[in-house]
Amino acid sequence: MLFGYILVIALIKTSLLGLGIISIAVAMLAILIFKFAPLDIPEVSKKQFKRVYKIALFGHLSAYIGLIVKAFFIDGIEDIPTFIVSHLVLHHLLCAAIAGIATFMFLRIFIAHRHQGSA
Repeated sequence: MLFGYILVIALIKTSLLGLGIISIAVAMLAILIFKFAPLDIPEVSKKQFKRVYKIALFGHLSAYIGLIVKAFFIDGIEDIPTFIVSHLVLHHLLCAAIAGIATFMFLRIFIAHRHQGSA
């Protein structure tokens, strides 16, 4: 379980810093590890961890898809500063939202596991 917690914390931290590409890499790596590595984690917890990583992965990918779509609406050179500023604002808002969602999901996993341990 500790390995899953560490990966979620790394994912949240990179998301809060606005490092989308690194967050995508961490999420993909975590999904692959949970799928193929023989970890001593209950199957329910594996599903919950995978859900956190998939939401973060698709959230960051959708932010980059939005960036590419916005790039097609650039009409001239005068639109480039507006594009950059709007991307920075939108990117950091989306990254913060993804980190917030991942944090709440992480806390839910942690509380559920802690409750199972005390029962």
